[in-house]
Amino acid sequence: MAKDGKRCWPMVLVAAVLGCGLAQDALAKDLLWGGDTRQSRVLTVYSDGFAQVEESRVGTLPKGLCRLRLADVASGIVPESAILRGEKLSIVEMSVRPPFTDPHGLLVQSIGKTVRLVRQDPRTGEDKSENAVLLSVEPHPILRVGDRLEINHPGRIVLPITPETPMPGQAFLDFTLDNAAPAQRQLTLQYLVPGLRWQADYTAVYNEEKNLLDLSGWIGIANGSDDSFDGVSLRVVSGNVARVVEQPRAGAFRAEAKPMLVDEPLRPPMVAGYRLYPVARKVSIDAGERKQIAFLDRSAVPVARSYRVVDPVGVFRSAPGEWPRRGAFLRLIFDNTVPSGNGLPLPAGVVRVTAVRPNEADLFLGEDRIEHVPEGAPVEVQLGRVVDVAYSARRMDFRAVSRSTSEQHFNVTLFNDGEREANIELTQTFPGQWSIFDEDTAHVRRDAQTAAWNVIVPPHRSTNITFWVRNTIGN
Repeated sequence: MAKDGKRCWPMVLVAAVLGCGLAQDALAKDLLWGGDTRQSRVLTVYSDGFAQVEESRVGTLPKGLCRLRLADVASGIVPESAILRGEKLSIVEMSVRPPFTDPHGLLVQSIGKTVRLVRQDPRTGEDKSENAVLLSVEPHPILRVGDRLEINHPGRIVLPITPETPMPGQAFLDFTLDNAAPAQRQLTLQYLVPGLRWQADYTAVYNEEKNLLDLSGWIGIANGSDDSFDGVSLRVVSGNVARVVEQPRAGAFRAEAKPMLVDEPLRPPMVAGYRLYPVARKVSIDAGERKQIAFLDRSAVPVARSYRVVDPVGVFRSAPGEWPRRGAFLRLIFDNTVPSGNGLPLPAGVVRVTAVRPNEADLFLGEDRIEHVPEGAPVEVQLGRVVDVAYSARRMDFRAVSRSTSEQHFNVTLFNDGEREANIELTQTFPGQWSIFDEDTAHVRRDAQTAAWNVIVPPHRSTNITFWVRNTIGN
């Protein structure tokens, strides 16, 4: 119960009132707040396949106990996640009424209410109707019409549409409230909805002659739920939020994911280590829709082009002695900065690169997935294998020093058949303990398992890298 007039109370009970002994006739009034009481709606979408909905609703509440029904709630609501807050009131009970879209469910919701019975006159073909009260549905509809009961009525039962009529795409939340004083209240409702997700996509247009690229970023929202969200404030969260996975319960709401961003570059705030990306304008997302909104636009970003050769040789004795020519990976590297300072933190996503060609159609070069890139950090995009820059390799000698130690002599040839010099990085991983004791080009120990060589090969030339490695595997 409320202790003072300034405290905001959370939703605390989802089942029967414990120890309150509240009878229905003790409630002061039944109230319905429809969609017209909603002042604002914020939709926060996570990449893990769900979203958080926050609504602000305003209406008048009487003093004391009352039953408040909030209509037009998303049909896929996770009931246990619902939270209601408001000043000078406490929440003592909550229940969820899911939407009914089948005829039987609509009839059940109309028990005790006035409906219309419609029957066609067999002589004239004209419809005739009369009012009736629906008394029961199972096993057959029973209706009271004036001073008689109708069972298995041969006509149609027509249900009136009221603010409480359950419609596709919306559920109801019923709260029992204890309000301190009659007044207009602003209530905040929060809940989770499954079936929505987002991802970042980037397009990069690469100018090879100027070593520049234009980068655009898009946030794609996929609404795989049965709910539409009209005119909401949209936010997306970068990071993976932990969720408890439980077995589906009988009667749980259905919300299956089906197979959709920020209007201008806003600096995303960091909340408990997550990054929050807000959209600058209101967005509408229909059920089943996939929508993309631009959030990043940078021009003339300096880019470095290089090539990568990964594990050109096999170090086990059973590996072949020669490796035929194969293309190197094309790699583009640029810094996540802007001329005025650091750049916008880039959420993880897919970068698709196209090369601009003067007086000709552009050429798609490939795509790569990047992880979250902080402000000022480098962005590395590794694309497909090229033809002009390539390598071949062979084992020139093998010596068994002991049962677990061997020494091997390798030669790797790097080819550049292009018109520009090629900056090539060669990396080789070694199992166990290893050391390179003789080489014609110095290497760098990248980590405990990796050696790296960086060389520049002039156009229409080739370069050899030879080295001896001593390798110990096991004891």
